[in-house]
Amino acid sequence: MNNPVSDVDVLVVGAGVVGSAIACRLSEFDAKVAVIDRRHDIADETSKSNSGITASGWTLPAGSLEAQLVCASSPRWEDVCRRLGVPFRRCGTVAIARTQEDAERIPELVRNAEANGVKARALSAEDVVAAAPHANPDSAGGVEVPVEGVIDSIRLTIGYGELAATNGVRFHFSAPLLDAIASGDEVVEVRTPGAVLRPRFVVNAAGLGADTVSRSLGCEDFEIIARRGEWLLLDREFGRRVPRILTMMPTERTHGIMVIPTAHGTCLLGPTAEDLDNKHDRSTSADVLAGVLRECRTLMPGIDERYVIKSFSGLRPHSERTYRIERSAVMRNVIQVAGIRSTGVSGSLGIADYVLGLLQEAGFDRPPKASFTASLDAPLPFSDTLDCELAAASPLGRTVVCACEKVTAADIHRALSSPLPARSIAGIAKRTHATWGRCQGSACLSGVSFIASLYLGGEAWELPFGEPGSTLGVGRARHV
Repeated sequence: MNNPVSDVDVLVVGAGVVGSAIACRLSEFDAKVAVIDRRHDIADETSKSNSGITASGWTLPAGSLEAQLVCASSPRWEDVCRRLGVPFRRCGTVAIARTQEDAERIPELVRNAEANGVKARALSAEDVVAAAPHANPDSAGGVEVPVEGVIDSIRLTIGYGELAATNGVRFHFSAPLLDAIASGDEVVEVRTPGAVLRPRFVVNAAGLGADTVSRSLGCEDFEIIARRGEWLLLDREFGRRVPRILTMMPTERTHGIMVIPTAHGTCLLGPTAEDLDNKHDRSTSADVLAGVLRECRTLMPGIDERYVIKSFSGLRPHSERTYRIERSAVMRNVIQVAGIRSTGVSGSLGIADYVLGLLQEAGFDRPPKASFTASLDAPLPFSDTLDCELAAASPLGRTVVCACEKVTAADIHRALSSPLPARSIAGIAKRTHATWGRCQGSACLSGVSFIASLYLGGEAWELPFGEPGSTLGVGRARHV
């Protein structure tokens, strides 16, 4: 059977936070835009396991493209999160000098922050305790950065995608780029398992797979390495004790281990930074996680491991050259957006604007839409508002399905009927946090899967957990 052929103005490869932000920005124009992704859902790789920090750019090399785009994004979070229904708060960061050698770097870091236009304050040991009462009182000083915040980065990515889809962008999931055809120095056709797309422009925002996609498009040959970070998640009871982000003194390579209050009130400890040859290895190690706990206690001695509810790892792209955002020198209608490492969330708004500029320089000339939807009809979840009266206004809002995360049947309904609906249990979890609380789904998974079966069809136990073919690990009972 021949696959359908579609002409598009811009094809975005990758539905992570960067690709979705770009698609959302392009949806403001009267253009045919499509997104392809090899996974079954949006935000299903790097973007589902990051720190959730909206960095201000205070540690980035002054004048670098990364600093420019992160700093351009930072002031805009309140407005964007209000329009997308995304939990966000500016809790601030305190970087702690654990040694006198660390303390000697404080003036240099403050100067770098100021060079990037970010307000930062040098702290004495006494100031650290005043700025972050939960921090180690035996520090050698630190740096306070009040404008840094925490965000639900998965919901942000989904929000970008839902707004893009509302404004006409077509998303193709389970659609890896198989091959491309070029005519001279332009890509003229891209093939996926289910479609043939003929784009005027291609944006390579494929994250960990950006190097493979670049080669498939006939463009530059570079390497993306998977950098694994292992995490511990602590529940809300402990999260209440963590009002601000605590970090080690950052280096050129990493911020090191951090203690992070999440946008939903839980707490993250981590991440590690281990470079891998295998881009699919999300394993965790008890010894490594014990080291995470040990290091975090040098920042916050009062961490109680009894509140740990989950351990996991995530992979983020790393390359010798970071922030490769430019027109390809080989295929002139391809924009490379690669090597975005750990600041993809923090820089996503600025990256989208920058990519739009590159496309316009390359000849993208579509006008803005006469009518554009700027906000989603997506109220904050009940878990974030605890507004019982508002939740109960909907009959479905009166039923709490996930007690740990306070997820109602109305939240699950929205996840399954949105412009980019969930198509798996993991997809529902990403959109609502159901099954992600202290019980890790032992109490609510049956309710979540039953409701999902009403929308997705089939028996509840047959539903995919994540990618097609994955299951809940149960089957039909047999008579004995």
